[in-house]
Amino acid sequence: MSALPSRRALTLGAALIGAAALLTPLGIASLRHASEERVDDPAAAAPAPPGAATALADGGDGPLDGGAGLLDGNVGEPADGDAGLLDGGWEAGGARFELPAWSASSRAATYGGLSADACDREMKRRGIPHAPARGAPLVDRPIRITGPLRGVTFRGDGVAKPRSASPFDIADCRLVLALDDLAAFLATHGIVEVVHFSMHRPGPAGAVAPTKAAAKPPAGKKAPKAAGKAVKPGERAAKKPAAAPGRPNQHAIGLAIDVAAFVKADGTRLDVKADWLGAIGAPPCGPGSEPKAPSPHAIELREIVCSISTSGLFNVVLTPNANEAHADHFHFDIKRHAHYFLLE
Repeated sequence: MSALPSRRALTLGAALIGAAALLTPLGIASLRHASEERVDDPAAAAPAPPGAATALADGGDGPLDGGAGLLDGNVGEPADGDAGLLDGGWEAGGARFELPAWSASSRAATYGGLSADACDREMKRRGIPHAPARGAPLVDRPIRITGPLRGVTFRGDGVAKPRSASPFDIADCRLVLALDDLAAFLATHGIVEVVHFSMHRPGPAGAVAPTKAAAKPPAGKKAPKAAGKAVKPGERAAKKPAAAPGRPNQHAIGLAIDVAAFVKADGTRLDVKADWLGAIGAPPCGPGSEPKAPSPHAIELREIVCSISTSGLFNVVLTPNANEAHADHFHFDIKRHAHYFLLE
């Protein structure tokens, strides 16, 4: 018998070494149920996740590292150290997944922290096709995307008006920077179109933008007495306090997108409603995230969502596993002053 290892043994050994280099100790975070309307969830600050160091100098010319977000400027070439769905992923039967810890250097925090002027400069630096938009009073810097981002078109589905007039196609410029990063990543999956239900949606009546503080009564002045209290003869009834202004969600301020499907160059459609095949309450990534039927589309959708989540590009990623309201779409959003990531 030869003392040399067989070709099969060498192949197996190489595979095991490669897997060991790719897989790292990970663990899924415990998350409490949330909806896309939540704005002020607490979370502890923690060290930056891998690949989340891309930052923009507020007032500078663009990314400090010259990169383009999820991919370092070159479609198809992952950035060194970028986090994503690890080889083996959920399909490996219990492979572990890690939600990134919040960091001020994460992409979501970086884009969310930009001033409107800095955001404008970065869009121009990247050559993002866009035009100013009207009809979204709560959006800080409302724009419309007027062409493909890195070869990927973002198309509204079921909107009642043409693209040039639909309020659902308006986005804050900060979201557009994140979508530009997202497009570069999606292009590596051969995706050429993102079909969405909406980006901007009008806020509730009386809503005010989060950056505009509600008026406060003068110092030392007492609040009016509660309405409905018995009034003594000769006295005037207390004036009923005005209703508090509504709190807009991330769609109302143009920082969220609801994605219904991804379309590939060959016409293949990865449809969230038809192909996700998950279960409400189950984790979208990591142990227990297996689809009801392991179809190629279901597997690829999980690869995409888990990679997006680990990148720290969005504060919130909601899937059909979150609740019935998300049965037909993924919700991605940026929260400008939040210190957490959420995946459901």
